[in-house]
Amino acid sequence: MRLENAMGLALAAGFFSFVAVAVILRQLGRVESVHQEERLGGLAFLGIAVLLLAMAFVEEGLFRWLIIGQGSRFIGLVPAFLVSVVLFTIAHRPNGRLSFGAVLNLLVVSVILGFVFLRWGLWVAAAAHAGWNLAEWGLGFTVSGERNRKLLPSPRHREVKGEPYGPEGHWSASLVLMVVLVLLINFGRPHF
Repeated sequence: MRLENAMGLALAAGFFSFVAVAVILRQLGRVESVHQEERLGGLAFLGIAVLLLAMAFVEEGLFRWLIIGQGSRFIGLVPAFLVSVVLFTIAHRPNGRLSFGAVLNLLVVSVILGFVFLRWGLWVAAAAHAGWNLAEWGLGFTVSGERNRKLLPSPRHREVKGEPYGPEGHWSASLVLMVVLVLLINFGRPHF
């Protein structure tokens, strides 16, 4: 598969994976819309969208390319992969109070992104990560914890009732991420 096709597919997969989470949350009645005084203007909207793309690339560069890709030369693939997963989860700790579900989901998404990195490379992993974050933000949820809401104001303001970390801490995200992981294991074997 050509790189640009793989990137487009990964962006769409990340985006629609989060949309599935949002649909489940909506069906369960867990989504609360909060009145927003100010709406994002077009330039602010575009700026934050570009920032989310850049943040996904930086995170994937650090946690996948540097720790897995380069770190595996020194400590081996499995230890580097595990270090990446743990550090990715720890790095998201300051974003809000982590429930068991949030920790589980951060661990699973880190495994997924590591798997995508090993199979298709940095750009595809960054595209998948960006797709998830863009959908989450665009639908009005906070990206990786409520503490980020002021830093990354979304076009709407939606919260998940009873989940301080946002949708990424809810079991619906666990379900969707597990389905994605199973699909990757069965159809996207990495090249070692």
